[in-house]
Amino acid sequence: MSVLNVMWSGGGAFVSVHKVHRQILQLCKPGEAIETLLLQSGDAAPLSDVGCVTSLGLSSARIKGAGLVGALQRVLDRRRLAKRLVQRPSRLVLIDGIGVAAFILPLLTKLTATRVVVLFHGSKRLKAEHIALLRGFPADRLDLVAVSATLAAELEEQVGRNVLNGRVAIEPAAFRSSLLPRETAQRVLGVPVGAGRTIGAVGRLVPEKGFSRLVTAIAGWLLNNPEDRLVIVGEGVEREHLKALAEELGVLNQIHLVGHHAEAPRLYSAFDLICIPSEQEGLGLVLPEAVIACVPVLASDLAVFREQLNGAAGLLPSVTEVWRDALNSVLVEDLDSLADVQRAGMDAEVVWARFEAFYQHLLAR
Repeated sequence: MSVLNVMWSGGGAFVSVHKVHRQILQLCKPGEAIETLLLQSGDAAPLSDVGCVTSLGLSSARIKGAGLVGALQRVLDRRRLAKRLVQRPSRLVLIDGIGVAAFILPLLTKLTATRVVVLFHGSKRLKAEHIALLRGFPADRLDLVAVSATLAAELEEQVGRNVLNGRVAIEPAAFRSSLLPRETAQRVLGVPVGAGRTIGAVGRLVPEKGFSRLVTAIAGWLLNNPEDRLVIVGEGVEREHLKALAEELGVLNQIHLVGHHAEAPRLYSAFDLICIPSEQEGLGLVLPEAVIACVPVLASDLAVFREQLNGAAGLLPSVTEVWRDALNSVLVEDLDSLADVQRAGMDAEVVWARFEAFYQHLLAR
């Protein structure tokens, strides 16, 4: 028997989630066969490191059963998948969030030899039918796991079932050894090497990431410091809006929207400061990655970030004026001191050891 990892899709928008699942799957029993199944399709290179990757190639409408045609296709798609699950039984099925669970979990009810783990990565209000689905599945074969204690508590209150805190972590020594030299990282990003400070941000270009606030807040600093620049690594629907905003504020030449980079975690050495102005996060890998890379961070004052930092150093309310003042202050201060405080609060080595122990136990049961 094997482990089946079922995820929504491939592609750049899902890379961070793929990497989390890869880290977890690497802790499976030695020699155990691992397969990843994508409901949609797309590149899932990180997951190919731990086993084969196949895809069903379904549209979002077919997965959700939207409309009459979508609902009929969903019935047929699930019938085919149910047959596959019976013919190729798995000891454990790891499911990526409630959207995937809504599609596949009902098919696993009668497979009594299969354990199921649903891993939640982000904060959202669950629908009544999703709560009923989770409550109705046999409790002795289902574990609900969240990637932070903050998210676990939130979901537990909604679902009324125990949700385990499987806080995600990064192996610090390996991560630091993977970082590119500063000048190399800056060249990869296509930004000027050497002169001026490079303030960075990493994430999808979507409203909830707060990049509009960051561009507005940092514009005054950039105008007064023409050799400095803001580099945003990521892609999304807000690209044109952010470009227009930067042009309106007179800093278009100092705002670099460099798109998605598959090797983004290796590029933190390019930055003097990382900014994370998110409205919400399930965990947020950018914060621990930056801290482990010894890059200081300014971030929104979210409970999940306080959990990771074991404090509030560098955390700010989601107010543009506060971000502006903080940037104007921290960029003339000793950035290394902030990085040291954050690194000590995170204690990445201890967090990684807990991560390994938790998931090894979870996967082996």
